[in-house]
Parts: sequence; C-alpha cells; structure tokens
Amino acid sequence: MKAMGTDPRILSLAAEVAISPEQNVPVILLKLKEIINNTPFGSSELKKVKQDIYCYDLIRYCLLVLSQDCSRIQGGWTTISQLTQILSHCCVGLEPGEDAEEFYNELLPSAAENFLVLGRQLQTCFINAAKGEEKDALLHFFEIVTDSLFWLLGGHVQLIQNGKKKDILIDSHCRVTH
Repeated sequence: MKAMGTDPRILSLAAEVAISPEQNVPVILLKLKEIINNTPFGSSELKKVKQDIYCYDLIRYCLLVLSQDCSRIQGGWTTISQLTQILSHCCVGLEPGEDAEEFYNELLPSAAENFLVLGRQLQTCFINAAKGEEKDALLHFFEIVTDSLFWLLGGHVQLIQNGKKKDILIDSHCRVTH
C-alpha cells in the first residue's frame, strides 16, 4: 500500500471532474472503473482507493449523474449502467470514517433508490421497445443495473429493511425477465 496520501489517479480524476463541463462528467467518471479494476480485490490499497473516491465526492458525482435524465447522458444506458457498477463497487467495502452517518443514512439509501428508479425506467423502455435488438440491449442494461443493486444490497443488508423497496425490486425483476 502507498503512503497515506491521496492516490494520484483519484486526485487527477477529481480535478478533471471539477474543471470539466457538466456534460463531460459522466464519461470522465467511467475512468474510475479502470482504477478499481486495476487495484487488487480485497487489498488494503483498494480500501484506500475507495476512501479517496469517497473523500473527493466522486461517489456523490456518480449519484448526481444517475439522477439525471438518461437521454441527456453521453453514452446513454451504456454509461449509466457502468456508473451503477462503479458506484456499487465503491460503496461495498468502503469505510467512510468520520462521515459514516451521512454515508449510511443518506448516500447508500439514495444509491439504492436511484438503482430502483433506473430499473423502472429500463423496464418501461423495454416494454415500449419495438425491435428485438433494442429489447436485448435494454435487458442487458437492466441486468447490469440489477446486478449492481444486488451487489450494493449484499454489502449493506440494512438497505433491505424498507419493505416497499423490496417489493419494487422483486416486482421489477419479475416483469422484465418474464
């Protein structure tokens, strides 16, 4: 593990996000995937990378992007589904430190809610899609979003305590897969 300083890749990415026009931020955030994937799973280095991502508000930026109108996001559902993967992987195993209350009470529930909303939007698009290829792509994106949600819920089971969210999740998954 490196010294306790901020990972330079995260520092550089946070600076790029800060100075970039809003429409470029989603694609810039996709660079987090490479950083996470190139850091050994379960390592102390990965824990530090996740903490740096959190400390520089990149998780919050991901949440903001996921709450935007999908048609306005460069790369559309491809970008959005990848950001759900990034967000869930950053949140699972993250030790938020002194900001734990905000992380557990605000950020995590917001992430789960965003994933459910995205799943519903994909479900609606799937139902309204005319072409087989388009339906296949939408189903693929739906699977990525639900896998991301399941990963998040698996790492933070306290999120399942809300019965309404459970019902929405089960109902959405059943409707799209049948």
